[in-house]
Amino acid sequence: MKIAHDYRNAGLDEKDTAMLEYAEKMTLRPSEITETDIQALRHAGWSDAEILDIAAVTSYRNFITRMADSLGVELTEDYKSLRRDYVESLMVGKRLLYV
Repeated sequence: MKIAHDYRNAGLDEKDTAMLEYAEKMTLRPSEITETDIQALRHAGWSDAEILDIAAVTSYRNFITRMADSLGVELTEDYKSLRRDYVESLMVGKRLLYV
């Protein structure tokens, strides 16, 4: 769960940290992505095919989240049976719908 709450201090290697920095920037400031960001991923050890995968998965996750938000989708009762810290890690930046 440390990764979801603060990946920079979760003990990850340079490669994984670079990936998460890129995914975070794609999510929060996508119009600011430049060739420098891609080069940082390459420098960290990611291939072009892997960078495409990172971009695709991040974009898809953002798309699904935005669609659910825009349609007012709420968590199902099934989420209440999951560990609270797990649900919180999935919901970073969103309000929880149960106590």
